[in-house]
Amino acid sequence: MSKDAKNVPALRFKGYSDAWEKRKLGEIAGIFDGTHQTPNYQSSGIMFLSVENIQTLKSNKFISLEDFQKDFKVSPRTGDILMTRIGNIGTTNVVKSTRPIAYYVSLALIRPNDAIDVYYLNYAINGLSFQRELRRRTLSVAFPQKINKQEIGKSIVDLPSPSEQIQIGNLFVLLDNLIAATQHKIDALEQAKKALLQRLFDQSWRFKGYSDPWEKRKLREITEINPKGKIPEVFRYVDLESVKNSSIISSKIETKQTAPSRAQRTAEIGDVFYQTVRPYQKNNVIFLLHSSMPYVFSTGYAQLRSNMNSFFILYLVQTDGFVNDVLNRATGTSYPAINPTHLATIIVCFPKIVSEQNRIGQVLEHLDNLITATQSRLSSLELLKKALLQDLFI
Repeated sequence: MSKDAKNVPALRFKGYSDAWEKRKLGEIAGIFDGTHQTPNYQSSGIMFLSVENIQTLKSNKFISLEDFQKDFKVSPRTGDILMTRIGNIGTTNVVKSTRPIAYYVSLALIRPNDAIDVYYLNYAINGLSFQRELRRRTLSVAFPQKINKQEIGKSIVDLPSPSEQIQIGNLFVLLDNLIAATQHKIDALEQAKKALLQRLFDQSWRFKGYSDPWEKRKLREITEINPKGKIPEVFRYVDLESVKNSSIISSKIETKQTAPSRAQRTAEIGDVFYQTVRPYQKNNVIFLLHSSMPYVFSTGYAQLRSNMNSFFILYLVQTDGFVNDVLNRATGTSYPAINPTHLATIIVCFPKIVSEQNRIGQVLEHLDNLITATQSRLSSLELLKKALLQDLFI
């Protein structure tokens, strides 16, 4: 196809000004699909991939070498692209493995010509223009929806010079590596938090200088549960969808007259709000917002007010032992919930020395702040990638 002088992206690397060329994908890459036969799975052999494996290109399903050699004249190799073509269409991944791989018809194998940078093509497929091409050619009346191999090949790709392809591809590889490393750090921090919660609250780890035995009390003996409070005329309402990762992520302005009947827990600084419906989600939070407008929480939370360190209380009720005790007293299967009366009777263990309570609360608070900051960095990187996918491609 000929070049159009107007066919240029909004953002470019320095030194590039030529118009991009429009080509059909089938003109610059070979396109193949996997076996249409139901696999005869084995306990070992050649790894078999399907649409659900696209993110990792790893699977615990295998077929025999004999079946692989019989059914796969073309199989994925290093530098190929696999793309979902049934269900969630257009998700891709670049093959890096040197081992033989088998794959199902739900995936398309895209093998770029030598002149095409594989990483550029991979991200171009994920760009808005190519995704629109795929949607336009998708058999949406089918269930699950799918796109024929021939239609994939007819989809238009905007193609810059080989050197510009490499620049763009390398940038997105760097971004994806940063995103993966940041997610790995979040996973590691969350594992560290889980280990600390267990070790600090089962007392297998103690801070230096503390050896006194912990006390056992019912929760109602160390906290006031659902203290009575006046509902303000206008307030921000926090429901069960408003809290995630110990943070309030949303709230809605309500009036006393229009608010849901569940808006009953008027917050004060330092109150801990414990999710009593599906408590295994651990969407609990300390109210620390200094706001001119009052906050009122749903009755889906138990409001815990205590003279003890609020962070200590928060992490105490997030331990697996406490959550298991809650679930043992909960009613309901799809949405297990505990009522305040039963919650109040749960036995908790805590240090008598206030400074030890404070140190436990502080170290876990610091870890949570680190997790939150790293999650914010991950969100920023993902937004940057989304913006660049739009601006660096046509």
